[in-house]
Amino acid sequence: MIWNFFVPTAIISIVLWLLAIILLLKKINKKGISFLLGVVGTLLLSIFIIFYWIDIDRPPMRTMAETRLWYSFLVSLVSLGLFKVYKNKILFSLGLFMSTVFLIVDILHPEYHGKYLMPALQSSWFVPHVVVYMIAYAILAASSLSVIAGLFTKSDYNNYLIPAMNLVYPGFAFLTVGMLLGAFWAKIAWGDYWAWDPKETWALLTWLFYLIVIHVQKFLPYKKKLLSNLLVISFVVLLVTWLGIKYLPSAMQSIHVYGG
Repeated sequence: MIWNFFVPTAIISIVLWLLAIILLLKKINKKGISFLLGVVGTLLLSIFIIFYWIDIDRPPMRTMAETRLWYSFLVSLVSLGLFKVYKNKILFSLGLFMSTVFLIVDILHPEYHGKYLMPALQSSWFVPHVVVYMIAYAILAASSLSVIAGLFTKSDYNNYLIPAMNLVYPGFAFLTVGMLLGAFWAKIAWGDYWAWDPKETWALLTWLFYLIVIHVQKFLPYKKKLLSNLLVISFVVLLVTWLGIKYLPSAMQSIHVYGG
């Protein structure tokens, strides 16, 4: 059973990521060793996901632990890519640290659910819907981390808002596609595009918050502090949508709460 290898794989990835962060911040980064360590940690996690998928013979996206696993992988991947573009040490460090936190949560709260996939999830829409949303969440996380990094280092607004907003647009596009895929899937599975399920409602709220961010930048470009605050708040709303809905009383009957 491949899941038995999760903890050692996660620990190795975590150690590599933390070493990458420490070496970069300590300026001990000869020949790009920090970036290489980050890549190896992410690569190990991707290999585990592939073998785990093969082992359980279903997309590993059903439980919250499985989505956290994907999120750790995608956030680290996006952080590495952005580091190559912007050379931002704080963004690189925060991204790998966030990936580390989600892996630690999975180590402390493992959720393995075998090969069985409930009928509602046995759909060709399942994988693209979840993957597109996870990509959106990872990109938008990087956007907010860019803002947090800028605020932490007290940089000029333009130094971090420009890369942050450059990420909001593709993140918002993926968010939109994910919501549309979910609507089409709902129509096929349950007969309605939209049912005002708690998860759907919060997904729409997340989408609206990022839409406001885009409009503020477009029509009020001089409101840089407002834009920074909105980016942080929007990401908090996103996290509630993804992680917090299952704890709401109204979510007990939600079609989006499958366990885990």
